[in-house]
Amino acid sequence: MTTTEEAPPEDSSLGVHRARRRQWWHRHLDSGERQRVMAELAIKRPDHWAYRFAVMTTLSVIVAVMGLSADSAAVVIGAMLLAPLMQPVLGIAACIAMALFRKSLRSLGIVALATLWSIVLSYALASLFVNGELPNEVTSRTAPDIRDLVVALAAGAAGAYATVRKDISSSLPGVAVAVALVPPLATIGISMEAGNATFAWGAILLYVTNLFAIVLAGVIVFVVTGFVPPRRLAMTFRRSSFVAAMVGVVVVAIALPLYGASTSAVERSEREVEALDLVSAWLGPTDRRSAPQVSFDGQRITVAVRSFDPPPDPETLVAGLQAAFGVDKIVSIEWDRVDQATTTTTVPATTTVVSDEERVFAEVERIVDEWLTDLGPEAAGRRDGLSVLDGVIRLDASGTIDLPSLESLTSELDAELDRTYEVRMTWLKRENVTDPTPPTPDEVLAGRIDAAARSWAETRGVTVLTTSFDGVRVVIELVGPTAPDATSLVREVSDLLDPDDQVTVLFVERQDITSTTTTAPPTTVAN
Repeated sequence: MTTTEEAPPEDSSLGVHRARRRQWWHRHLDSGERQRVMAELAIKRPDHWAYRFAVMTTLSVIVAVMGLSADSAAVVIGAMLLAPLMQPVLGIAACIAMALFRKSLRSLGIVALATLWSIVLSYALASLFVNGELPNEVTSRTAPDIRDLVVALAAGAAGAYATVRKDISSSLPGVAVAVALVPPLATIGISMEAGNATFAWGAILLYVTNLFAIVLAGVIVFVVTGFVPPRRLAMTFRRSSFVAAMVGVVVVAIALPLYGASTSAVERSEREVEALDLVSAWLGPTDRRSAPQVSFDGQRITVAVRSFDPPPDPETLVAGLQAAFGVDKIVSIEWDRVDQATTTTTVPATTTVVSDEERVFAEVERIVDEWLTDLGPEAAGRRDGLSVLDGVIRLDASGTIDLPSLESLTSELDAELDRTYEVRMTWLKRENVTDPTPPTPDEVLAGRIDAAARSWAETRGVTVLTTSFDGVRVVIELVGPTAPDATSLVREVSDLLDPDDQVTVLFVERQDITSTTTTAPPTTVAN
């Protein structure tokens, strides 16, 4: 007796008219082709399939962790090609399309076990091979956005189509590279071993995005390409559509935070571009050693410039940045002043040439260090780089004073060396041209309280009028149409304060007094 879980043979009762009417989909697969697809997706598993799947999964995780730890994109791509996880994932989609729900749950269980094993194995390997700062190949998989979802949908559709169409099955390796499943799993284990929960959650989001997008796209393609027999499709369409819709709901739920992440990234990029335009206009023709850098950190905007010239008036830039991004922003300008000098020693050129390069370098190094020390403690002289090559001594040094004279240095070199050397020195002087006095701890805390209050208010339909902190008491004044529950706000702000500090939230009700006849005061204050 055949159960409802088994796919029936190709419907031979269809007339010519119906076959022609559905040619815009795809030719309907015959029974042999359908059996081939089901075998390739491990819906009907051959002998020893589980053993081979486990071995290939383990090897792909090992390769992925090695590639991620070595920051090697080529090795990570190799892990993508080795990974067999795409097979049961597309198997889930095919079973949903065929309404073989018991088999889809079995494929889902295989994916769940492979996922858990991959994370555990990558965690163990990371404890042995990953040390220090996480490589770029790891961090690049911890912040997915809406583009990752679009890629996963397209790659899932391509994978299902290439499985159905045997003549284009050579495209499957490209699909495996386009939507990687094992590298995010390896990233989860590496991030967990490093104790970085933020990176781990980001990698989990990327993996779940890929997984559900592949299933949703696969279900659609398997139906459209004629993988499901027409009679079975008519009988099971409602049940399959309901399950596919549940997968679609998950995909939409995932798409919302991904779209938010994409929007935030675009906003950050636009904000930095706008700030760099203001910095470039402020610098004007200033000789810059490198491109200026702008970073945003909460209430602080930091501008870093490295130049041979002295800084222009900072007030213009501070006013421009505060006008563009808010008067409450704290603007800091870090100006690295670089000076360069060139001189030549005066020892006659007829002296003996020293042939021992290591001994010459050691002597020059000693003389330079003594000269920097003799500049005095107020100079804080430091040797950053030194080379002796082809009769030229190149010295990179820094300190807190202006460019010192090289006469004393060349005199010492003349006195102790046996040949003429040209001396080239680059001197770096660091200056903090704004914000000479850093904010007090209370000012920093007040800024954090204000930011927390405004972030909380945005999701409650109210507006923050003022926030204040006198060292022992926080007062937050809100305005809106209805009073919100401020319990979470008080708790969030209290976490920033000492246990003895107090938090008071005042609310002002905003009413439309042009359309009401009430004699009650238009505003009320609640403590």
